[in-house]
Formats: sequence, C-alpha cells, structure tokens
Amino acid sequence: MLLVIFGAGASYDSVPDFVPGARLKARVAAAAGGNPEDLRPPLANELFDNRPLFVNAMTRFPEFLPLVPILRKKGVAVEKELARFQAQADKFPRVHQELAAIRYYLHFALWECQRFWRDAHKGITNHLTLLREIERWRYECSEQVCFVTFNYDTMLEEAIQQFLDFEIRKVDDYLSLGSYMLIKLHGSINWGYEIDISPTGYTVQRIIKERASLQITNHIELIRGHPMLEQEGRLYFPAVSIPVENKDEFTCPEKHVEALEAALPKVTKVLTVGWRATEQDFLNKLQYKLPEKPDLMIISGDANGAGETYSNLTRQGPTRYRQTQHGENGFTGLIMNSLGLLDAFLREPPSEVRR
Repeated sequence: MLLVIFGAGASYDSVPDFVPGARLKARVAAAAGGNPEDLRPPLANELFDNRPLFVNAMTRFPEFLPLVPILRKKGVAVEKELARFQAQADKFPRVHQELAAIRYYLHFALWECQRFWRDAHKGITNHLTLLREIERWRYECSEQVCFVTFNYDTMLEEAIQQFLDFEIRKVDDYLSLGSYMLIKLHGSINWGYEIDISPTGYTVQRIIKERASLQITNHIELIRGHPMLEQEGRLYFPAVSIPVENKDEFTCPEKHVEALEAALPKVTKVLTVGWRATEQDFLNKLQYKLPEKPDLMIISGDANGAGETYSNLTRQGPTRYRQTQHGENGFTGLIMNSLGLLDAFLREPPSEVRR
C-alpha cells in the first residue's frame, strides 16, 4: 500500500502555471480585489495575512480581531501563538468565543480562497496529474492507496472526483473510493459538527457567543454552503482544527481514524508532499503502526524543508525508513521535472520483497 501525505505546501504550490511568485491572470486577481498572489492557498504562517479576501472574512467574525495584530507580527510562528491563546481558555472564558470565531473564519476564508483559486486554474492542478501517475501504477500493480491530508481545502477531493469518477456525497464516502481512501485528520472547509439544539433564533454570531455552553456533537456532515449555519433543520459548527504547534487534535470521524490505523501496517511506501511532519499524534501512529522500513520519498520546496520533514519523521530513529529520496523543487517541480523519479520510486519492489 502507498501512503501519500499532503501538507500546506501541496495546496500552496498546486498549479503548475502559477508557481509561487508567478502572477495570475489580471481578471481573476481583480475579482478578488487585490494582489494576484492573494488568491494562492496560504501556508500556516499566512492564514491571517493582510489580504483583502482574508480581511473581508475576518470582519464577518470580529470576536477574534484583537488577536490579529499578534498573529501578523513579523517573524511570529502562528501555530505557536494559537497554541498560547488556546491554553488561556481555562482562565479567560472569552477565548472560547475567539477560537470559535477563528474556526468560522478558516472555514469561510479558505472556502472563498479556493473558489477564486479554482477560477484561476480551471481544474488543471498538480493534484490531478499526481493522481493519474499513481493510478497508472496502482492499476498495473493491483495496489491500494491511502491519502492523508492536513489541509482544509477540497482540492484533493475534486481531483479524485474528476479523475476517478467517484462522488463524495457523505463523510463515509471518503473511505469507499475503490482502491483509495482519503483521511482528513484536521477536518475540511465543507465539514460541520452537528449542534444538539433547535436552530430557531440562532445566527453564526450567537453560536460564537454561546460556544462554551453549546453541546457540539461528534457527528460530522458535509455542508453545502458558507458560512455554515443551518442545513436540513440542524445547526452546524465548522469541523476544522485550530492550527496549533505540535497539533494533536484530530477533527474527523472516529471511523476514519480507525481506518487509518488499520491501513498503516500494510504500507510499504510513503510519499510526502509539502508536509513539515509536525503533527505529533500522527507521527506516533506512524512510529508504532507502520511496518519496518517502508520506502520514503519527500517532496518539498527546498532542501531545508525536505531536511525538516526527514528530521521530524526520524526523530525516534533514522533507520525507521529504508530508502529516502528528496524532491526539492516543490509539488510543481515533481510534476514538471521528476515524474520519472516518482515512477521509479513507486515501481521499486518494497523492502520486504527484496529481503
């Protein structure tokens, strides 16, 4: 089985015609009301940037505006600051409102960002090309594939639905994609937790204000609109994780975590794309559930990024992975220049066959 792990860098560098730093079409930029680069899916440290699209979204959920200057401080580690804010919740109740507002903001802002980004790329993405290469190998070798993504956007789902012709209509469908499964451990912009209360009289602002006292269930549904509120007579709250340092909060159905744990012992190859490997609980699962020495390929924007991912993955022992290859020109570099390297990685017999 092939395990493919996506991080924020995969969405950031997701379109070969618009590599980071390239200018987008002026008409698309004008529609968003700002710099063309403002359309690009953000890295974690860019989630609260002063982009017109993001600022407009922030004003919809003003409860967390006092935190924005701190999150924009030069050199700040956004995930570290958010972890600090989260730790204040026990002694300062207002934090519950601030964090609820941030979840709504992430759901809404990234939905809008993806909408404009889609207008730019028209479905021509690195995700789609990677999926074709993986499917060609999988079909010929009768393999299974498990995707794990820590991104909130739905670019991977759209590629799966576009190329494999699978419809994702409910959350359970993520586990039933033929020879594939998709696990979104940090939630999704179109996932909502059901709130156990009558929707009568509720607005988004009221939910944010009363967050600490509301009974938010673990039941997740696919949501069709944004900002999410009521659907089919039920209230919903964004099912997205707060991006904190050393994230250990899974925001997905327990059934998905169980499916991941069942799949990991079957993995013989691991491919990472734009992922820093900082999610400790997931790293623990890899450490204890993966078989010995699966092959490893790391795709990152540069050598430092690839080195960070490798260091984090092998912190508990460098011999955990048998073979390591680094692609250091990002997702677009893989698609445009290194598909031969990917094909060789996929087709090389797994380590247990070679022994």
